[in-house]
Amino acid sequence: MRIIRYIMVMVMLLGLQGSYVEANGLSSYRPVITWEKMSALDAVTLFGPATVSQEQMVKFIRARSPEPKLNCSLEELVGYYYTEGDIEGIRPDVALCQALKETDFFRYGNDVNYNQNNYCGLGATGNKAPGHSFLTPQRGVRAHIQHLIAYGSKKKPKQELVDPRFDYLVEHYPQYHGAAVYWPDLNGRWAVPGTTYGQEILKLWRQAQNENYETSQLKLDLQEAESNPNDASAWQRVYLTARQAGNYKVATKACAKLTELDNRDVVAFIHWGDVLREWGKNEEALAAYNKALELRPKKYQALMGKAYLLAILGENQQAAEVYEKILASKADHSLALYNHGCLMAALGNYEQAVSELRQVAGQMPDNSDVKAALTEAEQLLAVNTQK
Repeated sequence: MRIIRYIMVMVMLLGLQGSYVEANGLSSYRPVITWEKMSALDAVTLFGPATVSQEQMVKFIRARSPEPKLNCSLEELVGYYYTEGDIEGIRPDVALCQALKETDFFRYGNDVNYNQNNYCGLGATGNKAPGHSFLTPQRGVRAHIQHLIAYGSKKKPKQELVDPRFDYLVEHYPQYHGAAVYWPDLNGRWAVPGTTYGQEILKLWRQAQNENYETSQLKLDLQEAESNPNDASAWQRVYLTARQAGNYKVATKACAKLTELDNRDVVAFIHWGDVLREWGKNEEALAAYNKALELRPKKYQALMGKAYLLAILGENQQAAEVYEKILASKADHSLALYNHGCLMAALGNYEQAVSELRQVAGQMPDNSDVKAALTEAEQLLAVNTQK
């Protein structure tokens, strides 16, 4: 029985996704910074009609990327998304925003080259792997739409299957097949760790919905702040409006201005770190959190932001040490206990992991993430105790 149990646990661990799982010990663990699964704002389904017109999407993209690298006109590519999306029922405007996120508004610059007509990183798994190539832009769009179907439905695509990863996902990750109802359900699935992946796509989509940027609230707030450059309250409004719109560039500009006006503004440094972290600028985000902690070493929001970022990056020991600082003053803090317990498992301290996760389970008996982590930690403890 001991051998069978050991094999079952090892099969479960080895069958999950690559380096992130290996680095974190518990296959079910994804760093958590809030127990809210999804805001009402982000409860947008994969399937549904477009709410942004093709003309509006073209305008939105060209305003940010005047010369997109494509093998067809921008208008043609947008048209392909709407045609293919409409046929399959996938929201074409949101799918297009996913492509914008993956390709940096068709500027590229990472492992995938624009000549591949691969708009969503299919097969680009890191370490310079370029991923798949498609003969035409329309075929690349169809593959993208079909891959979304694999995550969002148990049905086969209506059109000829061109997604080379469709059957692979169905066979190797059956737990993901048809499991995504909302765009944030792609977090940790399409992108690993990708803890805010779907939300970032939806932020772009909401930006695109603002048909006339010239009269947008963000532009008005920015004009007001630039007219009164020493008014901290004006820059705070810019930060809040930009953050809501998902405009990281303007949000970071506002934070920079606030810290210029007051180099001891701890909250501005924390907000700066949060925006940079969401933007994927991890080193800069860490520097912002460190500056906030230099000013206020026990500032809770800065400690949480830094610990979460380190956990995402797989810096398990460092992340655990920061969570310990939070627990030193908030011993029953459920988020810190959960993350610290999972990190203890990653570091091989299964007894402490189980102890802390049981404490969280006592606080939140219906939390599925806590249940899954505790079950796995208990299995690992049992296996390692019997060795």
